[in-house]
Order: sequence, then structure tokens, then C-alpha cells
Amino acid sequence: MNNARRKPRRWSLQREWSRVFTMMLVALMAGAAITIVGVRFVVNGMEDAAMRLQVEYASVAGLSEALEAHERSGYRLLAAASPERGSFSQGQAEVGRLFEAAAAAGPDDAGRLAALERARQRWQTGMEQAGLWNGAGSSPAGSQGPALLAETGADVRSQLAAVQQSSLQALDSGLVDTRAMERLISAGRLGLFVVAVGATLYFRRRMTVHLTRPLNALRHGVMKLQSGDYTHRLPVARSDELGEVTTAFNKMASALQESHTALTYRATHDELTGLGNRAALAERLAAPVDPDTSTREGLLFIDIDDFKEVNDSLGHEGGDALLVQLGHRLRDCVGADNLVVRLGGDEFAVVVADDGGTTAGTERIAGRINTALNEPFVVSGRTLWISLSMGVAQRTAETADVTELLRQADSAMYRAKLGGKARYEVHGT
Repeated sequence: MNNARRKPRRWSLQREWSRVFTMMLVALMAGAAITIVGVRFVVNGMEDAAMRLQVEYASVAGLSEALEAHERSGYRLLAAASPERGSFSQGQAEVGRLFEAAAAAGPDDAGRLAALERARQRWQTGMEQAGLWNGAGSSPAGSQGPALLAETGADVRSQLAAVQQSSLQALDSGLVDTRAMERLISAGRLGLFVVAVGATLYFRRRMTVHLTRPLNALRHGVMKLQSGDYTHRLPVARSDELGEVTTAFNKMASALQESHTALTYRATHDELTGLGNRAALAERLAAPVDPDTSTREGLLFIDIDDFKEVNDSLGHEGGDALLVQLGHRLRDCVGADNLVVRLGGDEFAVVVADDGGTTAGTERIAGRINTALNEPFVVSGRTLWISLSMGVAQRTAETADVTELLRQADSAMYRAKLGGKARYEVHGT
């Protein structure tokens, strides 16, 4: 039933710190993922750029070598050193094929393709001007042929060199892109680091406020209870597991305080009448006597006359009811500074603060008590008149011991009984 009525928690340390560690794990995984993907992207970019350069550069380099070989064959043909025109035509066809292969080797770059096409057209035009182009059906250009061939070769190689340079620029551009990606990855990693530092500081503060401090307060409260301070309570700052522990601690402290108060009361009070008991009397008289003061405490020892007859006629319950009523009357007869106790059975005692070192004050209390007995007691519907025998003793430096003071007052009380009862006697008179 108590669990069913318990107010639900608004927070949970377990959920909160599970979320914290989950966030930290996600941040670590995100950082690792960014690093892996970023590095893979950079490496792939560099590999793609290097491969592209290798393919483009190799195709143009092969084309340049073929053009040089074809140019040398052209010189021999013009010098009639090699009358085989068929092999020259095969070389020319191979150069055309290499132009097409170089165009297909690179990416779909309009600028590069246009440069290769211009180089091919310049090569074909030069061959035609030198009379070496097969499709033109022309004859060699005589003495001007070698010069035209040399000029054509120089122009075409220059244009091919420009194409290779553009390939290098494309590689640089790819590397620039990878460097930008590196900067982006670094920025992302730095951002995650800043977020991680901020989250760490934030949750450290929350740990200090909502975990460390409450635990220290709980430890301090436990030490307070161990030292006997049962009034200490802890503030309940949160509705979570620690809040429940704090609430349980406060309930335990309240229960301990109530138990301690009840035990202390029972240890110093009479259970039947609610008056002080022999322990309370001993505690009151335990203070040392100050020889420099004129105030002395007097002890009035009280015993009910013929109380056995009351128990015999009314039973123990009736006797207890009479003791309770008598306790109330005794308390009404003394002042707030005086103490009324029940020593046990039908014996009571009153500690009175006497001035001037005499028993005058104690005797006045005794006379007041006798006067209060003029009114009858009503017990179980029966009217009773009782009398008391009382003994008075003065506390001095010689009777600082509680036992000795009680012995003197008890001795005076017996003298009163022997003297006819319903009276008091003063010890030493």
C-alpha cells in the first residue's frame, strides 16, 4: 500500500547518467566516424587524382613518343631514305589512334578534349602541307618539306605539353579539394572536442550539485546521528533515488528522535503518575553544593498513611487511581522551580529550593500539602480521605550524597508516623 501511494519520481539518477554516458559514447562514435570517413575521402581523392594523372599523362606521353617516331619516319621519307610509304601510313594511322586514346583516357573535360583536337588538326594540317598525309594523295613538298615537318612537330608537342600541364593542374585542384576536406574534418573534430569539454564541465557541475553534495550531506547527517543529535534533518532537493534516500534518512531520524525522547522520558518519569522518578531525583540532586550561596535545597519525603487498607478495599486499580490523583495535587502545591517525584509504591518526594539555608520553604510546602488533603478523593465512586506522613531534610555540603539525604528525610518521615501520622518532622530537630 505504501509503495502504491508513493509519489512518482520526477528524476532518476540512473536514467540521467545513462543518458550522459550514451551521449558521450555517441560523441566518441561520431568523432571516430568523421575521422574514418574523412580520411577515407581524402585518401580516395588523392588516389583518384594520382590515377587520373597517371592515365592522362601516360596517354599523352605515348602520343608524343609516337609523334616523334612518325616525324623521324617523315624525314626519312622526304629524304628518300626509305621509299616504303606503306609503313609510314601505318605509323600515321597509329598516331591517329593514339590521339583518340588520349582523348578517351581523361575525364570528360571540354578544355582538354578541345586542346587534343587542336593538336590533332595541327598535326594533320602539317602532314598535308609537307605532302605526307595519305588521305590527301599529295606528293612530298620538296625542299620545304623538312622545315614544315619540323615546325608541325614543334607546334604539336607544345600543344601536348600544354595538355600535360592541364593534367598536373587538375591534380593540384584535386589535392586542394582534399586539403579543404582535411580542414573540414579538423573543424568537425574541434567542434566535437569543444562540445565534449562543455558537456564534461556541465555534467561535472551537475554531479557536484546533485550527487556529491547530497552524498556529503547524507554522510554528515549519519555522523550527526552517531553523535546523538537526533534533531538533524536533511533538505530534500531532488525527486530521484537520492531524494528517496534523503527522505528515508529523515524518517529514520524522526523515528530515532521519538524513540530517544520516549526512552528518556520513561527513564526519568514514573509511568503511572507521569511525575519524575528516582532517576530524575538523583539527577536534580547531582549538582554540587555551592558553599558561597545561601540557597539550599530541601527534600520532603512523603508516605501515604494506611495505604494498604486502600489497596485491600479498592484493589490495586483503585490504589493506582488514588496515587495518580495525589500526584496531581502534589504538583499543584509546589512551584515551577520545585520537583515532585514518585519514588515507588506509595512514596513520593519533593525537592524544594530553600532560602537562607533553613527548611522554612520546605515546611511551607508540607503545610500546603496537608491543607490540600482537606478535600476528599473520589476513587471508583467512593469518597476517600487520606493523610500523609512527611519527613524534611536539608541538603548541605555534608549531605551532598543523594542516598544520605534520602535516608535523613526517610528517617524524619518515620518519626512523623511514630508521632501519630498526618504530620511532618524535620531531621535533626
